[in-house]
Amino acid sequence: MAASEGSTLSLLTVTLFTACVLLTVAGGSEAVVGQCEPKANTSRHWSFTLTRFHNNSGRWVEFASTREMDDELAVELTQQLFECGGRKMIRIQGALKDPFYGEKLDDRLKFHHMTGPNTALINKGYTVVKLKLDGHGPVLTSRPLRTGELFEVRMDKRATTRSDANGIGVTTRKPEDGGLPEHMNSLTSGTWLLYGPNLWVNNANVFPGYSKISTYALKPGDRMGVMRSDTGALHFFINGVDQGPAASNIPEGVYGVYELYGDATQATILHP
Repeated sequence: MAASEGSTLSLLTVTLFTACVLLTVAGGSEAVVGQCEPKANTSRHWSFTLTRFHNNSGRWVEFASTREMDDELAVELTQQLFECGGRKMIRIQGALKDPFYGEKLDDRLKFHHMTGPNTALINKGYTVVKLKLDGHGPVLTSRPLRTGELFEVRMDKRATTRSDANGIGVTTRKPEDGGLPEHMNSLTSGTWLLYGPNLWVNNANVFPGYSKISTYALKPGDRMGVMRSDTGALHFFINGVDQGPAASNIPEGVYGVYELYGDATQATILHP
């Protein structure tokens, strides 16, 4: 379950349930459970909580733990022992409450933890660093881009050994499809990428000189971004300036791509 940044779940879900279990059978007539009520002083209580949270890789982690009865509970069960018509019964009553009630769920974009061999993630997955200058380092976003959502990256560090740096775009490739190539533009299907001023689609330069500002000319602190519009058009942004439509008929559910290409050695995802 996910929600936009800063939003909360306003609905508290509570499910009440009751179960009666037959323990042993003794002599006597058939009894209707609804005609019997347990004594108040035979109640016993226990509780457990299922907790979910995001780890640094962005995955959901689940575990179970016990809590004291005066803690805030996600699940509370009451056990009651009683006899009914000569039979020993257990009545279990419980309330399941929404464990996310009142919690702010953070679904901001970060880099997916499945990166290539020349990159590493820091800053809880918001920053990518290149391990070796001689090589490239593509990374994907942790989830697909939403329509109208800007995927924006700030270049933090840059070397001075080459004249090119930075690649950004979108892809239909999923992180779980396998390891990333060293250079994202080597893929021949499902890629729309901006390198320098040129738009590359499936390893072909289809729009030379598309961008007024080359990604190769950017300095540390400069920003680049990409967005799929509600009409399916692809737009690239340099320091917040829309460079215009670059491609059309982009499918929904594409992932954002950033590549520590050339001299780029560190970059961070930004959020509005």
